[in-house]
Amino acid sequence: MDGVPGLKQRMLMLTDYETCSGCQSCILACSLAKARVFSPSKSRITLRKIEERCLGIPIVCEHCEDPPCLPVCPVSAITKDSKTGVVRIDSELCTGCKQCSEACPFGPETVRFIDGKALLCDLCNGEPACVQTCTQKALMFLPATKAVVAKKAELAEKRKAILASTGGV
Repeated sequence: MDGVPGLKQRMLMLTDYETCSGCQSCILACSLAKARVFSPSKSRITLRKIEERCLGIPIVCEHCEDPPCLPVCPVSAITKDSKTGVVRIDSELCTGCKQCSEACPFGPETVRFIDGKALLCDLCNGEPACVQTCTQKALMFLPATKAVVAKKAELAEKRKAILASTGGV
């Protein structure tokens, strides 16, 4: 596929908060892969902890089919690759206005801001470091079959509902 070396088919990231142990290995793997340091503040994943429910909810870009962040960007810094489905933010164009984070149905922490610029998960060019380190299999990177697309939608809706019920979205 164009733009993502090594990918021969469209792949999807699935996030299952019910399986997440809250270990934060995904956050550290992301920061190491993207910033070459172990620093949660440099990760493109956050973990929302809901103590009263003993939940850890990984928050990462869903690369939505119709991303609500895309049309709200006043400088057109956000694009979506039509072949891979990856949503990207051009840091050269980004003004840091935060309209993208406000538009995200998974909460504002989905979009990370470092040095005043918005950053999103870019699926590590087809080899997400977070998925490779998730021993619980709460994060999965799977071929975009009909069953996987349906499962992704189901998991996303469940996550939106739990975030909304805890005052998070």
